[in-house]
Amino acid sequence: MSGADFWFRDEGTIVLLVPTSDEAKIWCDEHFEDDGPRWGSVGRVIEPRYFEPILSGMMEAGLEPEMVV
Repeated sequence: MSGADFWFRDEGTIVLLVPTSDEAKIWCDEHFEDDGPRWGSVGRVIEPRYFEPILSGMMEAGLEPEMVV
């Protein structure tokens, strides 16, 4: 991984989002419900229809994404 703040992977029916920087972890804590679906200890599971606004919000906050395959 590069110096990205978070990575995401489109799995078709879900999108996995994992914050990799402290700033991205803080952003996620501030913008996601505590009881929302998780992937691992810090990752989030997102429905594809909600992902674009989330991605835009993270990028507007100055966070750098990396798409992984």
